[in-house]
Amino acid sequence: MNYPMPDPEQVKQTVARSRRRRLEMELAGLELEEVIAKFEHHNRQQRLQRIKRVLNDPSTVPQESQQKTVEVLS
Repeated sequence: MNYPMPDPEQVKQTVARSRRRRLEMELAGLELEEVIAKFEHHNRQQRLQRIKRVLNDPSTVPQESQQKTVEVLS
């Protein structure tokens, strides 16, 4: 079966559109990665602040006077 030869100009336009779409997809992927990186950074900052808050809160520090001694009966 013989197929007609595609129009070279149409092939050229199709290739150009395909390249443009690929670049658009790559851009969208990079933008998504940027959003994810910002989200991860925000989460790390929140965890850091939470840990510092706990460590700086005097009520979370164990004090010797609050510890109870357990007697072992023999």
